[in-house]
Amino acid sequence: MTARSTQQVVSVEPQPGSGILHPFPLAELPHIDPFVFLDTGAPRQMNGHDIYVGPHPHRGVQPVSLLFRGRIEHRDSLGTHKTVESGGMQWLVAGEGALHEEVLQGDADGIFHMAQLWINVPADQKMKPAEHHAQPAEAVPEVTSLGFGSTLRLFAGTVDGATGPAPLPTPVLVGHLALEAGGTVAIPVALGWTASICVVAGSVEVNGQSHGEGDTVVFANDGRSIEATSQSGGELLVMCGEPIGEPIAMGGGFVMNTREEIATAFADYEAGRMGSLEASR
Repeated sequence: MTARSTQQVVSVEPQPGSGILHPFPLAELPHIDPFVFLDTGAPRQMNGHDIYVGPHPHRGVQPVSLLFRGRIEHRDSLGTHKTVESGGMQWLVAGEGALHEEVLQGDADGIFHMAQLWINVPADQKMKPAEHHAQPAEAVPEVTSLGFGSTLRLFAGTVDGATGPAPLPTPVLVGHLALEAGGTVAIPVALGWTASICVVAGSVEVNGQSHGEGDTVVFANDGRSIEATSQSGGELLVMCGEPIGEPIAMGGGFVMNTREEIATAFADYEAGRMGSLEASR
């Protein structure tokens, strides 16, 4: 397989206090179609505390919480109340509209590490009924055949005969890749798909350049694989997908095609047409 070259690198610093890394949307990286939003960070010690994210709405997008270490309790206006622990995921297909809240906690050692990724959907799917999918760690396959010292936990898509448990309103490949010191990996990607990685722990080398936490590498569409190595060990969020190629309008938790549709979403939310969810605290 021909390895893709690097098209763009965006580096962000942790936000003061929270330590959150926000690689996109930014002026220099508005989106990586079909991915429109990413918050992540390095592993952090919670010291017995939690993070409460109160009820808020989404429409026209898939807000996905990928849990590398820790615990996420999710409630939503669909009647869902699910908890996943290290290695699991909460995948909301917001459709015509849903509210949700999350409580984020550390694992048994107090460590919390996750990514929240928003995945766009085509216009003809934006107003379908909302769905929520929670999957425990044991439902997420591990692929170890892509290189020495590499483990890809596959949340969505198919790689080397393994298929992630996520619903696929948009064709994507999303995974959490761990590279041991001296590890290598080559992940096959369909021609025409966008391909990117974000370093979420440690450091990796891609196309002769070293990248650390907060670096997002966007690959050119000039090969059938993305490749990386790590001298000292590192972890990556892998994001590959079929571009939707439609206009993107964002506002609040809504991702639509026009500003008029965003205004309608706010009006529908205020009118209670996305359901209701009382805050748990």
